[in-house]
Amino acid sequence: VLRGLGFPIELLCGAFRPMSYGWKRVYYTARLAALVKGMDYSVQCDGPVAVSGSRNIRLGQRCRLGAGVELRTKGDGRITMGDDTRINRGCSLISYAHITIGDFSLVGEYVSIRDANHGLERGEPMRYQPHTCSPIEIGRDVWIGRGACILAGAAIGDGAVIGANSVVTGDIPPFTIAAGVPARHIRE
Repeated sequence: VLRGLGFPIELLCGAFRPMSYGWKRVYYTARLAALVKGMDYSVQCDGPVAVSGSRNIRLGQRCRLGAGVELRTKGDGRITMGDDTRINRGCSLISYAHITIGDFSLVGEYVSIRDANHGLERGEPMRYQPHTCSPIEIGRDVWIGRGACILAGAAIGDGAVIGANSVVTGDIPPFTIAAGVPARHIRE
């Protein structure tokens, strides 16, 4: 009996799977649009996107966000993404100042982009100190590899490539490949 019922149910589920994926994308994109004012209808979400804080976020046209992306702004913090950017699953963008990502940029899975750090004064626990922050500027057509960490004050020039699991703490010139901890210029 189970085999007889299982096969038709399996076929039915297989037929509706592509349709359910499309509806999920519509649902998650609509959910994001409810949280981000002025979002363009061309933005796509592959899964749930967490938005918190002041929600001072601007997403360009045709941006695509993967499942599990986190967008958080605190106080005066802002996140600005250009047109045709791709933020893959599991990325965290946390802003206390300003994070800018240029048009056509690609951000690999599980990348962390944070423009703030805990205070480091002696005599008071770091946990209770105010954050120090410095804007992050990511240029046009930049590719940031999986697991990279972009820290406060970093500036990545147009057309640059950041290797997987690298830590960017300063300036990366345009049209260069950088990798390592901290990220260093490898070649043009």
